[in-house]
Amino acid sequence: MDASRTAAGMTLVELVTVIAIAAIVLMLGAPAFGKLKAQVQTRTAEGQVTRALQHARHAAIMRGTRVLMCPSVDGKSCTSGFAWHSGWIIALDADHDGKPDTGTPVLAMTGAVASNLRLITSVGREKIVFHPDGSAPGSNTTFTICQGTQALGATVIVSNVGRVRSAAANAAQLEKCIATAP
Repeated sequence: MDASRTAAGMTLVELVTVIAIAAIVLMLGAPAFGKLKAQVQTRTAEGQVTRALQHARHAAIMRGTRVLMCPSVDGKSCTSGFAWHSGWIIALDADHDGKPDTGTPVLAMTGAVASNLRLITSVGREKIVFHPDGSAPGSNTTFTICQGTQALGATVIVSNVGRVRSAAANAAQLEKCIATAP
């Protein structure tokens, strides 16, 4: 063999060793990546709900009329119930009937959240109505966001005066959210 030629590259044993180490590192990191993904999805949904509520409140104040936010599957009308993960709409409710006004376009529409998330509101509040002064009369409303059976979730709370704030979900809220069928 010619002494001036040197071998470049890796041997088969070295290649298998590197692949084995990479596989072990990936297996150890996969659960952490899954939890990170769940946290990002939850925070994204929390931000969507918060922005939508702030938009609805701002629209009510600026337009001087009632504005409602309700769950919607078709992006045009409200659906009954406390499940919001299929999406929601923001619409005018000047005639005070609790439904989007006919003949006026929907102000905003948000589609479904990530398919593995659940989004529910507190009992008794199927829709949120903001008045021209920015208030949301009735009981405080809590939106709870959860994912599967993971003990991970967030809440968005709307007070009677219309203030919107976020908080971590407690165990009872998560249990109720997880038990709700998607």
